[in-house]
Amino acid sequence: MLYYPNPQRKNIVGFNTGHHGGCAIISKDGVVAMQEERLNRKKYSDGYLYSFFYCLETLGLKASDIDLFVSSSYHQNLSPDFQGKFKELGIDNDKFITVDHHLSHAYSAYFLSPFDEAIVVVIDGLGNNGDTESYYIAKGSKITKVGGNDKNRPAYKGIGRAYETFTNYCGWSAQEAGKTMGLSAYGKEVCPDVELYKINDKNEIESFIEGKYHMGAMNFVKNNSINFGEPFSEFENMDAAYFVQDRSEKVIIQLVKNLYEKHGIKNICLAGGVFLNGIINKKILEETQIENVFVPPCCDDTGQPFGNALYGHHAHFGMEKEFNLKNAYLGRKYSDDEIFDVLEKKQVIYSLPYKTKSTDIEFVKIENIAQKTAELLSEGKVVAWFQGESEIGPRALGHRSILSSPVSTQLRDFINKDIKHREGWRPFAPAILEEKVNQYFDIEIPSPYMLMVAKAKKEAYDKIPAVIHVDGTARVQTVNKTDNGNFYDLLLEFENKTGIPVLLNTSLNDAGEPVVENPRDALNMFCRSKLDYLIIDNYLVWRK
Repeated sequence: MLYYPNPQRKNIVGFNTGHHGGCAIISKDGVVAMQEERLNRKKYSDGYLYSFFYCLETLGLKASDIDLFVSSSYHQNLSPDFQGKFKELGIDNDKFITVDHHLSHAYSAYFLSPFDEAIVVVIDGLGNNGDTESYYIAKGSKITKVGGNDKNRPAYKGIGRAYETFTNYCGWSAQEAGKTMGLSAYGKEVCPDVELYKINDKNEIESFIEGKYHMGAMNFVKNNSINFGEPFSEFENMDAAYFVQDRSEKVIIQLVKNLYEKHGIKNICLAGGVFLNGIINKKILEETQIENVFVPPCCDDTGQPFGNALYGHHAHFGMEKEFNLKNAYLGRKYSDDEIFDVLEKKQVIYSLPYKTKSTDIEFVKIENIAQKTAELLSEGKVVAWFQGESEIGPRALGHRSILSSPVSTQLRDFINKDIKHREGWRPFAPAILEEKVNQYFDIEIPSPYMLMVAKAKKEAYDKIPAVIHVDGTARVQTVNKTDNGNFYDLLLEFENKTGIPVLLNTSLNDAGEPVVENPRDALNMFCRSKLDYLIIDNYLVWRK
């Protein structure tokens, strides 16, 4: 929860329909947000009622305390007073409004940024009314749309859908585009004269793909006589991954250059699922005139509820810009009673599955949990690290994480194969003390949300090979004391023991599952995995 009181605020709920369902509430006391999948344990789940009651409970509110409900949809336009499942709660329909999908993204990007003026670019698979790219100028408390894609052009010709169609070609779902980004590092240029996109003088972008999903990529490959190998074959398709990554980078860089040339603003805010691509985000800084980039941790559709609530706060109620997001920890904290209910298997609050109940565990409270955990990590142990409020967005940022030493590539491979059960070529992110980041990586700015991919320096190659990808890059997370609390303390303790201010950080979940939310989820994950230890707040847990 973001503890940021303001008695002038209204109580505003933001919720979204479709995949990545969830809820956020801006209140007089602060902000809380939650993804539906974290509560119902169904990855990419739709829905919003579980997360609505979660947010109400966290803030100590009742449904009748809410002044406004703001909804969005990623495809079909909703009715102006859409109530959805809230209709069952008997809430007055005059409390409901809707907001355009891309405008919601723009609000979540700009109104969480530190800027008072910015270019805002939204790129995703599909918004409302055929939107795939949208551009805005934000000043003060106002956002104005200044461009986007041609509405008469098929949505599958947008950047997000083009990236998705090549992701399908590699054998994955549209929601797994991060795999394509990772695989692209293994590929090479095999068709230098073939373009994927064109951009006109109105900054309207269009791909040369004909057809939806994997068929669009297959048609493109056939029409251009390209040999990317047989489709749906990971390592045969690494050149296809390279191709779509490279061409998407180039057209977005050209777009940003054009927008800067036209508007002359050196700050940019980015949102939409395409900007989970940290390679593109970093190249915007390196290859354009832009000086400052902000990408919220929930830049994909996990940020729609927050963007909706911000729209209600600023556009509907006319509040001035006031938020400057410093960390992603917008969930709630769990009490000792809830933790003990799980660790002692009382099942008064949480029921447990048989596997968890039948696993003999022991636990102890540790006075300096950061110091003890650093000791275990320095000995080569792999730990589940569960602390405080959970993160908004798809990245684990030190509150719901699996951690290990970044030194051993064998340990990295063990985590991939035996704990996360995912492809062995998938990279892991380094979490690093903010003040030490430029000793290890070619980056001069904070990267708190793992949304900047930076080149590794020689010291990183030598000392932390487990978090360096095959192309010599890493998706960096910078950590400071003010915003990250005891996760910073843990990194500092690990540095004291090893001389290395870095940990391997990945999300606390198994492949195909949402990140864990509560102590029950954390213990369930621990009891059916090969993790060595589980740390829940100040409690160290191990198998008997």
